[in-house]
Amino acid sequence: MTARSLADHAALVLDGLPHMPVLDVMLSDAAGAMLADDLIADSALPPFDVASTDGYAVRSSDVADATATAPVVLAVTHDVSFDTRGPRRMVPGTAARISSGAPLPTGADAVVPVADTDRGLAKVSLAAAVDAGQWVTPAGFDAALGTVAVAQGTRLGSRQLAVAAALGRSRLTVRPVPRVVIMAVGSELMEPGTSRPGGGVHESTSHLLAAAVREAGSHAYRAGVVRDDRYELRAAIEDQLVRADVIITTGGLSEAQGDTLPHVLGEFGEVDVVELALEPGRRHGFGFLRASGDDREIAVFALPGSPVAAAVAFEAYVRSALRAMSGRAQHDRRQVIAKVKGGWTATKGVSQLVPVTIAGTEASGFHVTPTGEPPALSLTALAKADGFVVSTPSSTAVRDGDTVTVALWEG
Repeated sequence: MTARSLADHAALVLDGLPHMPVLDVMLSDAAGAMLADDLIADSALPPFDVASTDGYAVRSSDVADATATAPVVLAVTHDVSFDTRGPRRMVPGTAARISSGAPLPTGADAVVPVADTDRGLAKVSLAAAVDAGQWVTPAGFDAALGTVAVAQGTRLGSRQLAVAAALGRSRLTVRPVPRVVIMAVGSELMEPGTSRPGGGVHESTSHLLAAAVREAGSHAYRAGVVRDDRYELRAAIEDQLVRADVIITTGGLSEAQGDTLPHVLGEFGEVDVVELALEPGRRHGFGFLRASGDDREIAVFALPGSPVAAAVAFEAYVRSALRAMSGRAQHDRRQVIAKVKGGWTATKGVSQLVPVTIAGTEASGFHVTPTGEPPALSLTALAKADGFVVSTPSSTAVRDGDTVTVALWEG
C-alpha cells in the first residue's frame, strides 16, 4: 500500500470538516467561542464624558493659577455620582464633587483629584491647576458610535466579553468551539493510580490529547479506557456520539488486533484507515460518524496508541482542523528561525516531527538541538522539548549549521 502524504491527508481532513454552526448564546456562555458577526458600537462607549478619578469637576480656566502655595477656592454646588446625580450644569467659579466613572457636569471640562484639595464640602481649596480634559475619559474613548468594537472571528475572552457587556449586549452570535471526546482503546491499558493482577500499561495518551485539545481552544472530555472488544467499543462510541462534535480514538489500529476499532467505527459511518507518510506513527484513520436519529456528522480521528505518535499526529493535522472548525486561524504556534546544532537523519518520502530544545535570543540568533529522532522518539524526549521542527518528505538529512523553522510549544 502506498502511504498517503501528510499534505494530502491534512488537506482531505480540512476539506471534509464542517464548520461549527452559528448560535445565539447568552453572554455568560460565550467565553472561548468565536464571534460570528462584528460587534458594532450602537452607542459611544462611554456614552458621555466621565471622571477618571475621584475629585472635583471644574472649569479648567477657573483653576489655571492654582498652586500648592496659592490655592484657588471655589464654591461646591453639588455632588455628582450615579447614586445622587444632582444638577448637571455648572456655572463659572464653582466646583462639583464627583466620583470616578460619574458623568461630567455640563460646563465642566476637567477634574482636580481629591489629593490636590482640602476635601471641602461647601467650598473647596484647590491646590493644583488642570488642563482641559485632564482626568476626564471622553465620550467614545473605548468605542466611537458605529465603529467595530470587536471584529468578527475574534475568540471571545475576558476582555472582549467586557466590551460586549459595556455596550449592553446580553447575547452574542458566536461559532462555538468543538466538543472533543477522547477515548483510549486497548485491553492492556489501565488508568493512572490503578493496578491489576498480571500488570498492564498506565494509559497516558488520552491525558496528553485532552490537554492538547484544551490548549488548542476546544472543549475536551476524556471517555477513559475501553477494552479492545467489539461490544464494549460499540457501547462506548454510541454513548459519546450524543455529546461530541469530534471523537478522537487512540490505539486499536494495529492490524494484529484484527481491525476491531475500524470495524466498529464503520458501523456508525465511514472511516478511512490509511498508512500515513508520517513519523513516528504510520497508521491513522479519519471519517464521520452518525448517532441514531441524529443528522449531525461527528468527525472521528483514529490516532496511534503511542503517546508520542499521537502527539505528532495532533500537531501535524488535528490541531489545525479543530481550530478551523470554529473559524480560527489554523496555525498559531510562534515560529522562529534557528541554526541546527548536531543535526539528524531524515527519512526520504516521509514527514517527520523532530522535538528540539532552543537556546539564544532574537538579537544573537537561535540554535536548536534535537532531543530525539523519529521514528524512535521517547515520551521524555518530547517532554523536554521547547518546540519541534518538521522535516519534509524531500529531506534525507538535517545537518549541523542548517537553518530550520521551529514551532514553539509555548511563547
